[in-house]
Parts: sequence; structure tokens; C-alpha cells
Amino acid sequence: MYGAFDSTMMVLTSHPVDQAVINALQSAATALGHESGCSVLTTGEAAQHGGLASLILEADPWSVVAIDEGAIDALRAAFGAESGGLQPGKPLQAGGGYTLVAVPGFAECLDDQGKKRVAWGQLKAARHPGNPLG
Repeated sequence: MYGAFDSTMMVLTSHPVDQAVINALQSAATALGHESGCSVLTTGEAAQHGGLASLILEADPWSVVAIDEGAIDALRAAFGAESGGLQPGKPLQAGGGYTLVAVPGFAECLDDQGKKRVAWGQLKAARHPGNPLG
């Protein structure tokens, strides 16, 4: 896992990501009002903590962002029927108030301005409630 476990934004990926992706996620989290940045973990790391749902309940972030298809599927599995409609552009509230956000292909968008704009639009749903950015 990268970042503080007590971050208010948790990012989930199905495979390790490079430092450029982590830096972009940290910058986005800060811009969205998450003062402690974000934690970035793989679905495998979540499984080692007793499962994704348990880890999210323990960490208690405001938002959970899945950045690839495998992570989106893991998030859907963790929250069951509550998260069945999770898809890009359609954030959901699940598990008693967690904002679930799907941003597939985030790692691949960094070199393409058009894709980066789309990803940023999707990430905005993960803003901290105290941040007026809309």
C-alpha cells in the first residue's frame, strides 16, 4: 500500500502502478480536498487485510476510487447489490455512506490530454465534502 492508511480517499487497483500514476493520484486527491492525499492499494493487498469490504470499513475513507476494470469488479463484489450499478460517470453511495467512483484506464490516461480530462471529470465525484470544487 502507498500512502496513509487513514487517508480520506482510497484508490484501488488490480495491479501495482508506477510512481507517475501514484503522483497523479496524490495530486488529484489534494486538489479534491483530501488533505492527507490518498492511499493506493492493490486488490491483492486488500485481500490480505481480511477482504476489501473489511478494509474499507476499517480505514473509513470518504471515497473509494477504482482505477481499472479488475478493481471496479472487486469493488462491486465487496459491496454486492449496493454497487451493481457502479460504472464510469456514475458514482454510488454504498456501505453506509462511502462514495464509490470508477475511473477505468486511469494509468493509461496520463499521456493523452483528452483521456486525462475524462478521468478528471470522473475523479471529481470523489471530492472531499468540505471542498467546494464541483
